[in-house]
Amino acid sequence: MREISWSNYNMLHISTDLHTGTHLDGMLHCVPDGKDVSQLPLEHCVGEAAIVDLRAKGVKGATFEKADFEPYAAEIARTKKLLVKTGWSSTWGTAAYHDEFPGFSREAAEYVVGLGIHLVGVEQASVHPTDHLEVHRIFFNKEVIIVEGLADLASVPAEVVEFFAVPLRFEQGDGSPVRAFCRY
Repeated sequence: MREISWSNYNMLHISTDLHTGTHLDGMLHCVPDGKDVSQLPLEHCVGEAAIVDLRAKGVKGATFEKADFEPYAAEIARTKKLLVKTGWSSTWGTAAYHDEFPGFSREAAEYVVGLGIHLVGVEQASVHPTDHLEVHRIFFNKEVIIVEGLADLASVPAEVVEFFAVPLRFEQGDGSPVRAFCRY
């Protein structure tokens, strides 16, 4: 921060990638004619969300399968928002965070998209460590918003929460930092 002496105000300047820390991906991230973040319906970024506890799969190289989500299908379909609790955010700040994190198989992504979701959130840096482009496209082709880098879902005791992750309004923005939080 620096003081602007002529105005008596402090003003902080930031320069960042739109996919830094906890952030939201708009469809334009991987789909050439996809929606940018300024075109995303804000009601898809706020509201009830189902939390699926996959901490057993919150390990290096694990894959989320369709069967992991089937027991939660009714709540996922009802809320239309899915947050995946893995505990992976505990690796934030270490080399392990970006190294072979757990992620969605294509079949699991197609399954949850088929439940009618419009938002999916993960603690990891992406939805899959190696097949990320194809898994992103499965979500984006059905206009499902992706929130990546969620923190500390392990501390949330509820299975359904009110979730907030509103993007900044960047026209032509393929993503946006968000302040994501749950209320329960």
